[in-house]
Amino acid sequence: MTETRRRGAELEVAILDAGWEQLVEGGYDGFTFEAVADRAGTGKAVLYRRWPDKEALLLAVLAHWLAETPVEVPDTGSLRGDVLALLRSLNGRLGDSGAALFSTILGAYFHETETTPAQLRAQVLGDRTQSMTEIVGRAIERGELSGALPARVMGVPIDLLRHEFLMNLRRVPDGTLVDIVDSVFLPLATDPRRGALG
Repeated sequence: MTETRRRGAELEVAILDAGWEQLVEGGYDGFTFEAVADRAGTGKAVLYRRWPDKEALLLAVLAHWLAETPVEVPDTGSLRGDVLALLRSLNGRLGDSGAALFSTILGAYFHETETTPAQLRAQVLGDRTQSMTEIVGRAIERGELSGALPARVMGVPIDLLRHEFLMNLRRVPDGTLVDIVDSVFLPLATDPRRGALG
């Protein structure tokens, strides 16, 4: 291994990029400090100064990957258009890399750490309801909805997208995204019993 002289943020980005590549190619079992350091062109000690163990490094790599592929909150002029555009954007981001991620780490990582997918998501993403909150807020301003939606209803589109993806480990067909919005979310969101305009 030839070490490349880099410091600070540049070195950290190189390590996290190398970590993602190693995770996708080598799976969780191949995701070792030695393998990541070698791929990044640095020494293991450099990694240990930043992350105390494999789990901490993995969480940093996942957070970095998500930060590198941000999702823009769409503004199409309608609630339906916004939610559908958001699902399409998230679906595209998951793509092949997302499938590789889940297929390689689900079993080994969760077995080793005794955590659940929900716990991993919370550690990496935290509370990620901002996109739907913004979309629903604009729909209220336009008069499409008469008030705020319950958190469970607001989470339905992304929850169903996640379910479809995890069940099949590939991008969700566009027809399914349309069905999620038209057959499930919109009827719930505009149900007059929930205080929304019918």
